[in-house]
Amino acid sequence: MNMHVAHALVLLCVGRVDAKVSGDNPSFMMVSGITSPAEMCLTVANGNVEIEGVDVVLESCAAAVAAGDGREIWQHLPNGQISNALGGKCIGTDGDSVNLKACDGGSTWELQGNGQLKLGRSGEYCLSQRGSTAGDEDVALRGATSASSSADTTAHGANMAVDGSSSTFWASALDPDGPVSITIDLGGARKLSVAQVLWEFPAKAFTISVSTDGLKWSEVYATDSNVLTSTNVALGSISASKVRVVMHEAAEAFQGHSVYGIKGLSLHAARLQTVVEDCASAAKSNDARDKYFETHVNEFSPCSSKALRSELPSLEAARASVASVVAELTGVLPKLSSCHRAAGLMSSGGATQVLHQLKESAARHERFGNKGSLTVQSVDSQNGIHMDAAVALIKEARRVILATRDALS
Repeated sequence: MNMHVAHALVLLCVGRVDAKVSGDNPSFMMVSGITSPAEMCLTVANGNVEIEGVDVVLESCAAAVAAGDGREIWQHLPNGQISNALGGKCIGTDGDSVNLKACDGGSTWELQGNGQLKLGRSGEYCLSQRGSTAGDEDVALRGATSASSSADTTAHGANMAVDGSSSTFWASALDPDGPVSITIDLGGARKLSVAQVLWEFPAKAFTISVSTDGLKWSEVYATDSNVLTSTNVALGSISASKVRVVMHEAAEAFQGHSVYGIKGLSLHAARLQTVVEDCASAAKSNDARDKYFETHVNEFSPCSSKALRSELPSLEAARASVASVVAELTGVLPKLSSCHRAAGLMSSGGATQVLHQLKESAARHERFGNKGSLTVQSVDSQNGIHMDAAVALIKEARRVILATRDALS
């Protein structure tokens, strides 16, 4: 994708151009020479452009532009430093790692004729990447996994949740006494971007927590109204060496029993880490990961991204409300046919009205979604919008409401 065209896609607030990006000091994107299916740019992890210590990472240029937060836009300072144009923090080093620092007394950089970006005017270290190839990987795949309960450790053991097969799954014992947990040990700290759970027997109420030492845990996601068979959770760029899913309540009964089951548990992290290394050694890479090229950015405005993200709390509140109602209906659905007040429940028109609203929402999304480009998908992903999950929830809500109407008729 042409980067000038891509940046124009986020200029939805016509006439608004951030002053920091224009003027005598032109802004630029730092495009990597690394071999990759997509053009890769040097960016600030998760768009945290104003926070010191945040990693400087390599990600798809198109995805960075879609985020709309200026993570990919840099400027040269007079003393040789490179600053994020919107956040005002500079590219610095911590050992061989590269992250954002306060610009006062920070690192200086010099672009060499061979495309290398050398640290310091007389230094021998250059910007490069550590790792196999560009892109993300599932760091949970075939990882060390344990569960507090398993139906059969051979046929449905905890390892079946991370074996990469769609035909196997982990399952808890039937009617477990109390919460059930499944834990993955990543073997070392990784910066996680997304957690995905594909359910065989969904949990209605569950949490996801992360830890760097296995002792102190931080909860990153919680719900008590899950009605879907898949869950996607954006994690930003959180550091974790262990991840734990704790299930508190099953979504539906299986042959009269409560049970939990996970077909696939994936944790995505970038394969590469931005580092500095000996310039001569870096030059020996076979994929040009030590080469960087500046691409001029003539205009940018973050207001469209801010407006979009300001709507996310309302979207999440609506999603949670619909999920809660659907979960409640699913729980009482088996009992409705014997309810003497069934006709009165339907006469209120509440369910019919909700169904009508859901149909309208689904129709609007279908008209828009069928025309959605990869850029639109990137905007959704980079701003924490899981449209597939929203559509799946609408479809499940419609199914349950129709089933409720049938039971009450």
